[in-house]
Amino acid sequence: MKIGLLLPTREAVMYGDHSGDPRPLVDLAVQAEDMGFDSVWAGDSLLARPRADPLTLLAGVATRTERVELGTAVLLPALRNPEQLAQAVGTVDALSGGRFILGVGAGPGTPGVKADHEYVDVDFDHRAGVMMDVLARVQSLWSGRDGDQMYPLPVSSPAPPIWMGGSGPRTLGRAGEHCDGWFPLPSSVEAFAAGVHAVRQRAEAAGRAESDVTMAAYLTVTFGQQATAEAELKEHSELYYGVPHEIISKQHGSIAGPRPMVLEWLQEFIEAGATHLCIRIGSADINGQLEVLADSLDELKG
Repeated sequence: MKIGLLLPTREAVMYGDHSGDPRPLVDLAVQAEDMGFDSVWAGDSLLARPRADPLTLLAGVATRTERVELGTAVLLPALRNPEQLAQAVGTVDALSGGRFILGVGAGPGTPGVKADHEYVDVDFDHRAGVMMDVLARVQSLWSGRDGDQMYPLPVSSPAPPIWMGGSGPRTLGRAGEHCDGWFPLPSSVEAFAAGVHAVRQRAEAAGRAESDVTMAAYLTVTFGQQATAEAELKEHSELYYGVPHEIISKQHGSIAGPRPMVLEWLQEFIEAGATHLCIRIGSADINGQLEVLADSLDELKG
């Protein structure tokens, strides 16, 4: 069982000095490693939710850490040229000594994400297909199988693992048949358990072992007295997504409340099949919340 921390790249803009200075995020990743977290993650967007570029940020983290895995939660491959993406990911993986996980997704059908795709002239309605084409090209560049070899070579063998975000039927199929992990923002434990079953079925049908696909979950938590924690999570959610919390809470798994309640909820995802959790802190008090979460790692890992 592994527990990771989502670096607050968006929150650095939401709550910070609005310069989005990424240097404190690198320091936070080092702190998370010292606290015992297994991984650190960075999200991706252009102007839909402005933040530091995840690959550039994680390159900085790679040079300051030694143990934690580094991942994108999640990167939108359709926004990038495949040759440049292969080079950037290979470089981050090499800098980290093979600790990189490429979490990817097509992106939700929101106006902001649609605008991000339009900025780089990508057909938004076909973004999932574009994503798969980009990933295929990236993998061929790493392996050199089509004649073009990208350097630096990734340290991960045979390549950095690719985890697929999202929960739609086609996404579940792609995760089970082609990817090294499934990495959703599940709406509930029940939805996650159903997805785990579906991905495993597709993997088995493709002749793959259950262990070939890591089951991960991206979840948001806020610790504290019930009313206070709920208010913090609501503020965070609405600043982050720009829509009422009541809408987002039905789409993305989140919880606010006392520590025992939050840990029980996280444990339910572990029992449903998750072997890696990426935790986003839904609060402006990153340091205070991080201390509580770090003190809970042993309990979550059993």
